[in-house]
Amino acid sequence: MSDFTSRLSELTRAYGVPGAALAVWSGGALSEAAAGVVNLDTGVAATADTLFQIGSITKLYTAALCLQLVEEGKLALDEPIRRWLPEFRLADESVAARLTLRQLLAHTSGVEGDYFVDAGRGEDRIARFVGMLDKLEQVHAPGAMFSYCNIGFVVAGRLIEVAGGAPWDKAIRNRIVKPLGTPAFSTLPEQAMRYLTAIGHLGQPGALAVTPIAYLAQSNAPAGSMPMARARDVVTFARMLMAGGVAPNGTRLLSEASVRAMQTMNVSCPKHMNIDAIGLATFLWDWDGDGVYETFGHDGSTIGQAAWLRYHPASGTVFALLTNGGNGKGLAQELLNEIFGTYAGVRPPPLPAPTPGFAFDATTYTGRYANWMETIEVTAEDRRLVATTMPSPSAAVISGTKRVPLDAVDAELFVGVAPGYTESATYHFLDRDGAGRPRILHTGVRAHRRVEA
Repeated sequence: MSDFTSRLSELTRAYGVPGAALAVWSGGALSEAAAGVVNLDTGVAATADTLFQIGSITKLYTAALCLQLVEEGKLALDEPIRRWLPEFRLADESVAARLTLRQLLAHTSGVEGDYFVDAGRGEDRIARFVGMLDKLEQVHAPGAMFSYCNIGFVVAGRLIEVAGGAPWDKAIRNRIVKPLGTPAFSTLPEQAMRYLTAIGHLGQPGALAVTPIAYLAQSNAPAGSMPMARARDVVTFARMLMAGGVAPNGTRLLSEASVRAMQTMNVSCPKHMNIDAIGLATFLWDWDGDGVYETFGHDGSTIGQAAWLRYHPASGTVFALLTNGGNGKGLAQELLNEIFGTYAGVRPPPLPAPTPGFAFDATTYTGRYANWMETIEVTAEDRRLVATTMPSPSAAVISGTKRVPLDAVDAELFVGVAPGYTESATYHFLDRDGAGRPRILHTGVRAHRRVEA
């Protein structure tokens, strides 16, 4: 295996990333590297032992906990969750009454997904949060499409507590972290204080500052608001999945059937999105284009930190990259191409290029599209569409306003690069009405309803 230290140092500087940790498993061996600093204010160097927030990679852990309880007969994927949570409420009573665990884990519930209200701390915080969802509306009907849904995993965390008889933090520690042999994995600040930890940075490369808020709400922990880990800890978890549920230390955490369920498609994503399909929490990719999903993983993002996990069972390759600000997406894309191209013989395909001179009726696209987290105003300027994203007041701490000029690939797909980044984002205009106007704008893995023409 290679020493990735010099390459990681080079790329963190090139992409304005304050600090990063990388772990790669391939050929039966682990390689680790770290670069930069954990905090621009203190200048303390990042190391391979640094804990970074892993964000939504946590959703794979929450799904694994759910499947352990399914194996024990304490939960079921396809029964209404009210069997275990009779008090569960949403704005649409008919949805609340029939919603299933599978729909939560596959992001097909259609519920407004980014409800970042803080329900406080303590072992009952997840229960309190779930009790606050009665006003959440639908972005789309259950099962109609994929739309990323954080609150679905908080509800899944509550199901784990009710069915398993222990708070989520204790469940993940006793059922996954300890058996896996990754004691540094932490779900609470007091656990992470035993280790060197990274802080997030906000702003664009060259103008970054330490975030004034270290963590998202603790009540959203099962979706990824709190957990911190070393890059090698994430690799160890993925090796367990790659080995059919058996940890590197020989402990079985999941059955082979449960691992297959995590890696089997429940819903496909809009064509040419940065994810091809969704299993149970797991992102699926067909990088080699043969019609079979061969690469699995998840991304994670919190306040000023971002993380990437990919694993490729056929070659035995696992990749975990943890960062604390800047253009982490550009850094991750370069490393994914290099490492998987070298060790797995596959690599992420590029997005399709814009189609020069593609003709479209801009009036059918323009308007406002929204979900609970943000509003996107699509306007027409100089024969192009421009998407201006404005966060809701509750989500302003996570992201600011951004203005992205869009270029057409086809009538459904447009692409554009956000300020401070190098990788294109996709904007899919879906579900047209009788006048040919899209009812849904799908971008940033989320569906946004048209709210204003």
